[in-house]
Amino acid sequence: MSKTDATSSVPKSKRVLETLFASRAQTRVLQLFLDRPKDFFNLSRTAKETGLAHSTIHRVMQPLIDMGIIKEIKVGQQIRLFILDNESSKSKIVAEFYRQIRPHLEEMSTRSSR
Repeated sequence: MSKTDATSSVPKSKRVLETLFASRAQTRVLQLFLDRPKDFFNLSRTAKETGLAHSTIHRVMQPLIDMGIIKEIKVGQQIRLFILDNESSKSKIVAEFYRQIRPHLEEMSTRSSR
């Protein structure tokens, strides 16, 4: 039997979108990488460009790496670079989803700001 938590009757194993969009912070980081799929980022640059704390970036980056959406490249012993994993089938699916949904979200945003 699948595990569920007190807030949902949906088993955790079935909540795949929650894994991908776990928090606003993780969604913001994911969007940065989707908007700039060929750019490399370190934790500090990611924090600066998203307006999030360095510790938050550190926390939300690992699930994206574990899912195969973001690729981590270690340079030496201390430098870690991150890039959208353009070879990953999961990353390609998310990028295509974002490409298709973005105009609709921008339209909704424009309407709500009027």
